[in-house]
Amino acid sequence: MALGIDIVYIPRIKDADKLAKSVLSDKELEFYSKRNKKEEFLAGRFAAKEAFMKAMEKGLAIPFKKIEVLYKDSGAPYILFEEKTYEVSISHDKDYAIAVVKF
Repeated sequence: MALGIDIVYIPRIKDADKLAKSVLSDKELEFYSKRNKKEEFLAGRFAAKEAFMKAMEKGLAIPFKKIEVLYKDSGAPYILFEEKTYEVSISHDKDYAIAVVKF
């Protein structure tokens, strides 16, 4: 079993739109554009992608845009990478977003 975790301090995100364009896939950008709390959404996705890379033991070698955080029919998030799906849990509380990836 592989496990990765990451936490993001949301107030550190200064230019959300610029960061979103550099780390989110086209599908994720569609979700992002519809959100009211853009920094919170982005921090959760960033944490999920970092947690995924930690679980993969690849450091930062995987381009962020290739790791997609999408939604199941139930609304729960999952990661899609190279046509395989992975479990992810994302949570937000006040100034923090945290994500855990397990596979």
